[in-house]
Amino acid sequence: MVPVNYTVDFIDGVWKVGLNGRHFGPYSTLDTAVAAASNAAHKAEAQGYDAFLTINTPPQPAEAETPEAEERAA
Repeated sequence: MVPVNYTVDFIDGVWKVGLNGRHFGPYSTLDTAVAAASNAAHKAEAQGYDAFLTINTPPQPAEAETPEAEERAA
C-alpha cells in the first residue's frame, strides 16, 4: 500500500492538519484537529492507502525562574 502521512500541528496559534507539505484548517482545538485528521486518514485507508497520523504538540514552556522555584531546587 502507498503510505500517506497526516500531521496535526500548532502553527501561529492555531491547530492545522498537514498532508504532503500543505496545511488545512485552522481548528480551534487540538481535539477538533485530531478528529479531522483521523477522519481523513480513515477515508484514505478505505481508498487503499496506508495512513499514518502524527500529532505534534508544542513544547511546554519552561518554569520561570522565580525565588520559589529556586527554593524548591535547593
